[in-house]
Amino acid sequence: MKPADRAIALLDERLGLLPELLNEQLVKRALDSIFGKREQSVGTLDADSAEWQRLVDEVTVQETWFFRDVEPFRLLAAHVTGKWLPANPAGPFRVLSVACATGEEPFSVAITLLEAALPADRIRIDALDVSGAALEQARQGLYRKTSFRNRLDETASLRYFEPCKDGLRIRPEVSGLVRFEQANLLDLSAYRSRGPYDAVFCRNALIYLTTVARRHAITELRDLVSDDGLLFVGHSELMLFLEAGWFRVEHERGFACMKGAASSEAVHPEVHRHAQRKVRRAHLHAHATVQRVEPTEELVRAKELADRGDLAAAAAICERLVAQGIQEAETYALLGVIDQTNGQFEPAEEMFRTALYLDPHHYESLLHMSLLCDRRGDADGSRRYRARAGRAFEWQQLHGAMETA
Repeated sequence: MKPADRAIALLDERLGLLPELLNEQLVKRALDSIFGKREQSVGTLDADSAEWQRLVDEVTVQETWFFRDVEPFRLLAAHVTGKWLPANPAGPFRVLSVACATGEEPFSVAITLLEAALPADRIRIDALDVSGAALEQARQGLYRKTSFRNRLDETASLRYFEPCKDGLRIRPEVSGLVRFEQANLLDLSAYRSRGPYDAVFCRNALIYLTTVARRHAITELRDLVSDDGLLFVGHSELMLFLEAGWFRVEHERGFACMKGAASSEAVHPEVHRHAQRKVRRAHLHAHATVQRVEPTEELVRAKELADRGDLAAAAAICERLVAQGIQEAETYALLGVIDQTNGQFEPAEEMFRTALYLDPHHYESLLHMSLLCDRRGDADGSRRYRARAGRAFEWQQLHGAMETA
C-alpha cells in the first residue's frame, strides 16, 4: 500500500474521516513535509506521535469565524435569558464546543453569554479539537481580518478585544472563560463527568465522517447534552439528528435540536411529516427548458422560510420558480431537503438527482444523496456519491482559488 493510501486509512480508522473527501495530493504533501527525504514509514505513525499530530494538523479543516451564521448565537442568548436563567437562579451554564478549530466559536459563545448578562463566574466552556496546532492558535487568542466576516458592534469589539499590531486579541476576561483541550470527536467519554452540558456546539464536523463514525458521534453527543439542553449543528447535518430521534428547535437559521420535547419550540420531524401538505411535483421539470440562472431573491426567501420551518411556503416558491422555466440546482436541492425533512425520501432523491443534472458539482446534493443511499442500505451508491462529493469539494476549492487569484 502506498504511503498516502496508508495514511488515509489511518485517518479513517482513528478519526472516522471519509477517505473519499481526503485530498490525496494534500496527504502526499503532508507526508513529504513530515518525513522530508527520509523513507515515509507510515507504519510508525503512532496515535501519540509527533508525526501523526502533524498529519492531523495538515488535513483537518479549520475554516471558521466569529459568530458564524449569527442566528445560533441569537438563539443561545434567547434560550439563556428566557428559559434557563429563570429556571436556574444559581449554578453554572455549561457549554461544550466540539471541533472548535482556532477558537472563534467558543469565544463567540462566551461573548454571547456575557452580553446576555450571565455573570462570568457562572460560565463554563470546554472547547475541544483534534488538531494541536489549531488549539495552540486558539489559546493565543490573536485574530486577523478573516476571522471577522460578520461585522461586530464597535462598542462590543472594544469591550471584548484589544487591538494589537497583528490584529485583535481576545481580552483575558473572555479567554479565561474557555478551557481548550485536545480530544477526538469519536471518544468524548472523559467529558461525561463534567456534564451534562446546557449547550453543545458541534457544527459542520459530521459531514466529514464515515457513516459508522457519524452514528457513533451522535451517540456520544446524546450522552453529553442535558435533557433540556440545546445541540447546535451544521445546516446539512440537522436531518441526521432528526432521523436519530432528536427534536428540531424552531428558530430561523438556528440549526439546533433537543433530545426531547421539553420545549414548546421543539418539534419532532413526525409533526412536520403529517402537518405539512404532501408536495406532488413529479411533472415540474418534465418539459421545462434548462436555463442556468443565478439564485433569485425568491429563492433566498424560500431558504429563509425553510430555515424558519415553513416548509410548505418554501416549497410553493420553489415550485413556482420551476413552473416559470427557471432551472437552478439550488432550487431543486432545496425541494429535496424539504422532501427529506417531510419523510418523503423517494421524491427527495428525484429532486437531488435533478439538481445534479443541472450542476454535477453541487456539493450539498451529493452529500444528501450519499445519506439517502445509506438510509436504504445502498453502501456502494453511498460510497460513489461521497467520492463525487470529494471531487466536487476539490473542484470548488480550485475554482475559488482561481477567482481570487
